[in-house]
Amino acid sequence: MTNLKPTKTDKVKSVKATTPTGIQWLAYPTPPVEIVGKYWRLTSGLSSVLSIFSMVLLSLIGGEVLTARGDNQMPVGVRPLGMGSSFVAVADDANAIAWNPAGLINVGRMAINGMTANLHGIESLQQSYLSYIVPLTDRNAIGIDWTRLRFGDNELEFRDDRITFSYGIGILKSLSAGVNVKRVAMGSALDTYTIGDATGFGFDVGLRYQPTDWLAVGFFGQDITNTKVNFNYEEVDVENEKRNEKDKVASRHIRFGMMYKPLHQTILALDLGEGIHLGAEQWIYNVLAVRGGLTAHLNKITPAGSEIGAREPFSLSAGGTLRYRGMSFDYAYLNAPTLGDTHRFSMIFGFDWDPKLIQVDSIVLRDVLLSFYQQYHIPNPLSGELVLTSMFKKDLNVSVSVFIPGYMDRPLLVARDTLLPKAGSDAGTKRIPLAFQFNRKVERLEQDLQTEAEIIVNYSYLGRTREFRQRQPVMLRQMGKVAYREKLDPMVAFIDPADPVAKSFATTASQISVESGDLAKFGNLLTAMKIYEALNSRGIQYQSDTETPFQSIYGKGYVVDETTSYTQSLLSAADLWYIDVDGPFKEMRYPRSMLTTNDLIGDCDDLSALYATLLEAAGVRTKLVDVGENVFLMFETSVTQLSDMNVEERLVVQDGGKLWIPIDIKAFGTSFAAAWRAGAVAYGDAAREDQLKLVDVHAA
Repeated sequence: MTNLKPTKTDKVKSVKATTPTGIQWLAYPTPPVEIVGKYWRLTSGLSSVLSIFSMVLLSLIGGEVLTARGDNQMPVGVRPLGMGSSFVAVADDANAIAWNPAGLINVGRMAINGMTANLHGIESLQQSYLSYIVPLTDRNAIGIDWTRLRFGDNELEFRDDRITFSYGIGILKSLSAGVNVKRVAMGSALDTYTIGDATGFGFDVGLRYQPTDWLAVGFFGQDITNTKVNFNYEEVDVENEKRNEKDKVASRHIRFGMMYKPLHQTILALDLGEGIHLGAEQWIYNVLAVRGGLTAHLNKITPAGSEIGAREPFSLSAGGTLRYRGMSFDYAYLNAPTLGDTHRFSMIFGFDWDPKLIQVDSIVLRDVLLSFYQQYHIPNPLSGELVLTSMFKKDLNVSVSVFIPGYMDRPLLVARDTLLPKAGSDAGTKRIPLAFQFNRKVERLEQDLQTEAEIIVNYSYLGRTREFRQRQPVMLRQMGKVAYREKLDPMVAFIDPADPVAKSFATTASQISVESGDLAKFGNLLTAMKIYEALNSRGIQYQSDTETPFQSIYGKGYVVDETTSYTQSLLSAADLWYIDVDGPFKEMRYPRSMLTTNDLIGDCDDLSALYATLLEAAGVRTKLVDVGENVFLMFETSVTQLSDMNVEERLVVQDGGKLWIPIDIKAFGTSFAAAWRAGAVAYGDAAREDQLKLVDVHAA
């Protein structure tokens, strides 16, 4: 093509433009058609180029003929765009500058973010983004980013460069603010001939409020002063009054956002601005993330030559992240309603200068017995223990959290601002007991699971919170596993009077109509008889466990290891002292499983838990009776005087001012009276040999 240039007498006018998606750009001064016709001899090739420029630049980057609306911002960031552009309240990574500078203090370490994309599949329409964030303290951070939009081929070129300086500050514990100062530089050229440049400044402000770990709200005022540019025509002749012309290239855009985290690794987000933006993100083991979003446009497009506006269709987006150490690789797919789809890629590199001030001497995690999973939220050395040693010349305050992905909703803080004495002191080593707060997913484990727990250690140094993480294997023993250490307390975890199945069975059995005679005045005794006979009618029978009978593990000592001497000093105050994770283990059956299946055979601990559950569900108080190599139960009669019952003294137990009746569950299949007599004999023998221990189920 002939390289044609305008003469010095050409008058050039600027063209203002707005995109179909609401982004208003300045189509830099290009020769209007009448001037081109007057001074240029257009070949068919140049005509085609100008047609392409008009179609692409004015359609993709704007055109007053297309729409009368516009906010003119340049959306960037692969992760935010993959979430449907719902990021104002999230703002926790290197994209925070472009979405809410108040989120800079959430990044926590230095981060570099780079992105590039060919918009809508058009090779000559490119967008690039680069950002760098530096935390100064826990409450102060700065950042800088550069954004470029460029359209260009052999004849036509358009560019829009924006450099932003950003600052974020924590005002209160839950409230942060931020401000951006940006410099805008634009230019265009035709056949390597510069038509004109323009520069200007703009400002953004942001607020973010996060009262809890799972909820945050945000505000972002973008181009709050209506960003304008000054034109510099230089060698191009224009009318004198146009030489210092200013024009608005970005209108004020107000946006509100909300973030909700139902789980530690799940984010739901909503933004309200020129449209409604919905987004969701799910992390998997803090390594892989998937996300998606939807945008509903509120404004209308007015096509050329039409007076009737039409609302754009929904826009969809999707994406993901692969994280390795300090690097994150992001991808986003954007489905534009009226243009081609866009694929975006970016990489974020997080790093920090982090002097090694704390040494991890050891992490000990014992097997977790999920039968008692609701008890593990209390820090206890029998759950696990972290041993730290200071390598710093001053005392440090450390906080420790524990997290098992998939089976805990969020990290559990087990130590807050615990003093770690300075290096070289006599107390320079700190032992920190660990804990877990499991969700109900553990109930669905069908076998033992070897997984990993993440230990998170935080401490403050030079005004900033430093953090390091270590992973440690941990064994989750499936529900039903139990080990006894000369105590029956673990059995209480299997007694659940509130279970609907057990409650229904107990209520139905206790309402059976029988000839009670004088027994009617002994309500608890009559109820216990009815439930016992109801179980008999179901075919419940005692049989010692063929693999691990109760007698084979009860009273066996636990394995002594290196932490025993330390943990023994804490046992009197520990709530989990009875959980023996060293085994041997026995699989105990839950009452619900025995009532809902045809497997009606159980060991003495299984049947004792079943009968105790049903009696407690019917309002009858029970106690487990430990006689060494056997376990059964007794229940309260609410009678205080032996003479009121007219039975032999050896058949009842006087305890706490009440009379109790012992029932040997090995007698299931025989009469209630036979079980009563057998229980009384076993109780009396153990009492005489001083081998008797009681566990109050109701109190436990």
